[in-house]
Amino acid sequence: MKNPSNTMINKLLPAFAFLILALSLNLQAKKEEGAPAQVYTASETAEFKTLATATLDALNAGKKEEMVTKLTDLETAWDAKESDLKPKDEATWTIIDKTLDKGISSLRSSKYKPEKGKAALESMISELTASTK
Repeated sequence: MKNPSNTMINKLLPAFAFLILALSLNLQAKKEEGAPAQVYTASETAEFKTLATATLDALNAGKKEEMVTKLTDLETAWDAKESDLKPKDEATWTIIDKTLDKGISSLRSSKYKPEKGKAALESMISELTASTK
């Protein structure tokens, strides 16, 4: 004779496994949308903060050509360190990368939007600070 409680457990086990997987994926998605984790050292974020600040300073001074150059320097430096930074915490790297992409698309596109670019650079600096141990 089969034990009724074992039968019930066997029927519910796949549902519990699915629920745990769904909750895990939801938590990961929320982490990617939320604040960066403190995973980088100050030396790992210093160059990006300096370049983002220099870009912001040029933007605020109305020096568009200089700002574009600084923005390109920032993008190049960020991309060069991707293989070092992304593995430390992919969600944090993605948050910062998406913010930089917003700045680039606002400031280097044919539809120049300095206020959106300024907001993105300020956010990136805040995210870099938040991601620093």
